[in-house]
Amino acid sequence: MKRYLVTGGSRGLGLCVVRALLESGAQVLTCARRRSEGVDALAAEFGPRVRFLEVDLAMRGTVARLVREFDLLDGLDGFVANAALGLDGMLTLSPEESMRACVEVNLISSMLLAREVIKGMFRRKQGSLVFVSSVAARTGVSGLTVYSATKAGLCGFSKALAREYGPVGIRSNCVLPGFLDTEMTHGLTKPARDRIAARSSLKRLGAASDIVGAVCFLLSDAAAFVTGTEVVIDGGML
Repeated sequence: MKRYLVTGGSRGLGLCVVRALLESGAQVLTCARRRSEGVDALAAEFGPRVRFLEVDLAMRGTVARLVREFDLLDGLDGFVANAALGLDGMLTLSPEESMRACVEVNLISSMLLAREVIKGMFRRKQGSLVFVSSVAARTGVSGLTVYSATKAGLCGFSKALAREYGPVGIRSNCVLPGFLDTEMTHGLTKPARDRIAARSSLKRLGAASDIVGAVCFLLSDAAAFVTGTEVVIDGGML
């Protein structure tokens, strides 16, 4: 049975990825700041094949707890770094505490978890890492300066990992979604959402279901020769 770790798996894209992997017959380890009804539904449907921990990735010591509770050093088939914290507002008005939390969750925790996950993959000489970045990494987004920086950081980190650990059979790739119709964008006004949708070729916001297939492909054996790449899924926005 394949075994995966997905961060931020309680809602949105993360929850959809967890479901897809469970439906493929895998065991999925996942975490988020809060348990959700979606996680409860998966637990009822798939039983012990899904394990959830309620943790805050911005807190020091959280990664060590995940390593211990999930036995990450025993080896995984794949890791999806999906957890993210948004930080809206102009940079000059952004509190330092909020900026640091955004960097910790979006970038540092992914780097620390990748470090630990790779140790187990290294022994098995195989494994796939998928980092959920954003088109903001390519374009920058006014009002999302820190968020854009963290997502760009994931792209550089992923490419370096692909070179560093490719020789031992470990692959690393990024998925760059466009603006999705998830809780992260629900705080925007309807005119703002409409403007974003109008910038895409398909004239709509994306859905989590539009991204899941790419993530699962990159985790799978079908992508055995795919590493160090960025898959943009933005409805033609770029």
